[in-house]
Amino acid sequence: MEQQEPKVFNKYLVSLTKIVSVYCFFFVLLKSVAIVRGAWMIPNVVMAIPFMIFGIWTAYTVIYKKYAWAIAILGVVLIIITRYYEYDWVYFLQNKYGN
Repeated sequence: MEQQEPKVFNKYLVSLTKIVSVYCFFFVLLKSVAIVRGAWMIPNVVMAIPFMIFGIWTAYTVIYKKYAWAIAILGVVLIIITRYYEYDWVYFLQNKYGN
């Protein structure tokens, strides 16, 4: 017989994965609007690419209901690290690869 996780943990996993997916697409939209309004292009595109990839991955997970804790936790870690170091990385990328 297969062991199934309790339904409470499945609810948390589904909710967390959906939150990460929505946040990834929101972050890409936010960076796109920033570029249109005149923000530095190269750093914002570089910062948006991982979120675009991860957003597609989590959307696939939600659509096909193939949830995994590893994906959800990895998404949360990506969001936290990016939010913490975002300004430093943007300035570094602009100084390194910008005009």
